[in-house]
Amino acid sequence: MNDKFLIISALIIICFFSCRKNDRREEASRIVREWTGKEIKFPENVSCFVLGKDTLTEVCKECYQKDLKILLYIDSTGCSSCRLQLFEWKQLIEETDSLFQGSVGFLLFFQPKNVKDVIPLFVRDRFKYPINMDLNGMIDRFNQFPEKMQYQCFLLDKDNRVLAIGNPVTNPAVWKLYKKIITERNLNLQSFN
Repeated sequence: MNDKFLIISALIIICFFSCRKNDRREEASRIVREWTGKEIKFPENVSCFVLGKDTLTEVCKECYQKDLKILLYIDSTGCSSCRLQLFEWKQLIEETDSLFQGSVGFLLFFQPKNVKDVIPLFVRDRFKYPINMDLNGMIDRFNQFPEKMQYQCFLLDKDNRVLAIGNPVTNPAVWKLYKKIITERNLNLQSFN
């Protein structure tokens, strides 16, 4: 009797986890289908800064003008340090600049609860890249991003249309996909010149 109970319990647990895995795959597929090709709208009145720089207008505008861009949106929920992952983003930006000679812009939008709480994080990690402080969450209001953090990062084309979705810092498979798309796009651009 005990053996039957254990076997049945194990099968129920396996079925439960397998159904959850399928649900996550279906959700990911649905979000990718929904967002691929969608145009991202950007608010105009979001403050942009770079640590240690006084004037930012040109530096920030330059990111928007690239043929390919990676957009990251982080809202105010949860642990800011955990969600920002500045050290990892710094490494990814440096790798991207090295691989693609600065052809990819990074649009990092943060909606902190309190700016004073996150500035020390940028200083600690020596994060010297443009940062958009979206205190009112305007970019999310304009676009209504998916709720889950892993779907709040996008690879965009020059027209701000989504080419791929997912966070390359937290998912190596997404980073591999982004690199493939960027490489193909850069090759196509070079062949036209």
